[in-house]
Amino acid sequence: MASIKKDKDNNIEEVPRIPELHSGELLAALSYATDITPSGSHFHSWRVALVAERIASLIDEQNRRDVFLAGLLHDLGAVGAYKHMTHYRTIRQQLEDIHVRAHTQRGAALVDWLPGMHEVSEYISSHHEWYSGEGYPEGKAGSQIPAGSQVILIADILDLAGCFRSIPNLRSTLPSLARLTDRAWGRDFWQAFLQSLTDGEFYDSITNPNVLPDLIKGKISDLGVPEPLDNQEGTERVLHLFAAVVDLKDTSTAGHSLRTARMAEALAQHMKLGEDQAHLAYRAGLVHDCGRLGVEGSLLNRSGRLTPREMDIVRKHAEMTMRVFACLPDCPDMREFGQLAGHDHERWDGKGYPDKLSGENIPLISRILSVVDAYDSMVAPNDYRLLTPKGALVRLQQNAGSQFDPKVVKAMVEAIRSGFLDEVTRLAA
Repeated sequence: MASIKKDKDNNIEEVPRIPELHSGELLAALSYATDITPSGSHFHSWRVALVAERIASLIDEQNRRDVFLAGLLHDLGAVGAYKHMTHYRTIRQQLEDIHVRAHTQRGAALVDWLPGMHEVSEYISSHHEWYSGEGYPEGKAGSQIPAGSQVILIADILDLAGCFRSIPNLRSTLPSLARLTDRAWGRDFWQAFLQSLTDGEFYDSITNPNVLPDLIKGKISDLGVPEPLDNQEGTERVLHLFAAVVDLKDTSTAGHSLRTARMAEALAQHMKLGEDQAHLAYRAGLVHDCGRLGVEGSLLNRSGRLTPREMDIVRKHAEMTMRVFACLPDCPDMREFGQLAGHDHERWDGKGYPDKLSGENIPLISRILSVVDAYDSMVAPNDYRLLTPKGALVRLQQNAGSQFDPKVVKAMVEAIRSGFLDEVTRLAA
């Protein structure tokens, strides 16, 4: 339940409870975010994870958890590529795009930063190596390639070929893909995949997008995550990983999520919300833009004015942020957290998006994010810098009562002018 708090002007303000977040569920959400689109999801990484784990259970039982997690995150480093990975169906197409060519090592480096995930990162690093030595990034061959990586490659190539879109697709495509045995993957791994096909119910279930969330949630509950990641510090690391991946998507705004998080936490402290609420603001700031992963990079990087239709697509990122954290069933805390992060583009006057909330119907954390997000966008050190810090404060004041909560703007102005945010805002100046 939310608690009730009075501000210094004796106004009653509802303060939300602190959502309880878990590393495994957040990793599944991050995986979903890499596949999200304005109208749905590719579900590529989820299917790869489920199939790879199923194969691993037959040949590498003790490592099936790490194979599953590597499957979830195998394309993390491909964020920022010109197109989604599902458009690069052949190794030739993949090698022609520098972002795709480097995505295995980039993704492995990101995942290796998480405690207890080194083995997972090793599988990701080599998941495009081919048994014959024709793969990338290092041209490994045969037994040089980790078993988990070969399993993920099989699931990846089969999904890119459309095998898991329907059972007829699977049956019709298998003969041509079988020819890659002893070239892309070893014979033992292909035989294990064929053995897994005896579970027809499983393969039928993964063709249904409506069933996938339950399957993923079940595997997360069953397999868990490495012990060093299964705590609040690990959860914090995963949330920082969201911010790092958003930076890959649009390098022109690199650092924006972290700066927004730091300013949101400091402003919440200045407003005397308490340490727990301030830290919640920090966490929401880290992920507030993760819905941008579903927007085409060409729109995010456009220096000129967008058309109304293009602007509508970009604005969908707020709704997509909420969808990311609502991707699993029976995870109300994660869903609630996504609401805080995704409502930062609502306006005080009700003319914002995605839900046209107004006034105090907008969560307080979201109102704080709205102000610090706008401030950083106006003063951040990039090619689109608009205003000096002083000019940005004037702009915030001009829009108090229409775009922004007047109380939050007042607190922001006080905090900056008093020097309370000096250390944080130096990162944005």
